[in-house]
Amino acid sequence: MLGGLIFGTLFTSRIAFFVLVAVAVLAAQAELYRALRTRGFKPADAVGLLAGAGILIGSYSRGTAALSFGLTMSVIASFLWFLADPKREHVAENIAVTLLGVVYVPFFGAHVILMTGLPHGAAITICYIGIVAASDIGAYAAGSLFGKHPMAPTVSPKKSWEGAAGATAFMFILALTVGPHIAPFTLGSALALAAVAAVVAPLGDLAESLIKRDLGVKDMGTMLPGHGGVLDRIDSLLLVAPAAYWLIRVAVF
Repeated sequence: MLGGLIFGTLFTSRIAFFVLVAVAVLAAQAELYRALRTRGFKPADAVGLLAGAGILIGSYSRGTAALSFGLTMSVIASFLWFLADPKREHVAENIAVTLLGVVYVPFFGAHVILMTGLPHGAAITICYIGIVAASDIGAYAAGSLFGKHPMAPTVSPKKSWEGAAGATAFMFILALTVGPHIAPFTLGSALALAAVAAVVAPLGDLAESLIKRDLGVKDMGTMLPGHGGVLDRIDSLLLVAPAAYWLIRVAVF
């Protein structure tokens, strides 16, 4: 159902797809802030979420210029928030975790919105989502069958080098067979996208696991029964988004 909603909005209404992405991204950002609070951090949730919404809206209406402007205003607003808070404590770390939430989730996620604004934006976005999905499928299949050597045993013991190899192979097979048939990709740019995703997608998964391990939580949330929170489902998509966007801007346009 969710896949149908993503495909349906992406190819019929850019504004509807934007709303779908914005809701998911802001929900994931809120999950991160809640998880941080379980360990005693006190991020400025209101500032972070408003900044995140502003970055997402700006990326839809103004493009890449909104990214630097939004991030600048996030820093200024965070300082003003804690300056005005009479009960402020541990200001440096709380500003840091506030901005972590802004950068890690909506700032990265805004690049998905930017993709939809490119020529052939819907096809590009589908390829980006598809290559990350292929990474997950390949990693799970190869890891289940052959996984023996953990990539980061103290962070995510189930992630194996064999799984990473399987994910990479699957992505390159798709890039070779399908990529050149989807405009505006060529064989070279499709392979480049697969190469970038092969490096960044596993990092996205490990990055969230690193945070969860440090915070002592199993899942970031409970919004998706049986799957944890929204952030648990989009962690790889978040990190791949800016890498894929700028690769496409350089290699394709």
